[in-house]
Amino acid sequence: MYRRIDLNEVGPRRDELDLLNAAGREGWELVSITMNNVAYLKRFDEIGDQRTAPRPQPTIAEQGSPAQGVKIKYRDPVSKETWTGRGRMAGWLKKKLDAGEDITELSGGTE
Repeated sequence: MYRRIDLNEVGPRRDELDLLNAAGREGWELVSITMNNVAYLKRFDEIGDQRTAPRPQPTIAEQGSPAQGVKIKYRDPVSKETWTGRGRMAGWLKKKLDAGEDITELSGGTE
């Protein structure tokens, strides 16, 4: 299901935000606001028809830690920052490697 709201017809900015927040509480997800101030929203219809809109993905907070259940491969002994070795290299580790530090001194950081 899709919904279109012309924000030009609503009034002051505060009323626009209240209207969009109310739509969010009703299960509508904001897709975009066009340059001419038209808001497009989507949500599942009552029977959960997946053809009308994709199922919303859980937020990171709802999913928990992305590295949950994965062993920590590297730990900074000073700041205690960690990296599992998966995905893009952690910024703190890249800085240390660029500075010439030995990566073996940072490995084995399991808790």
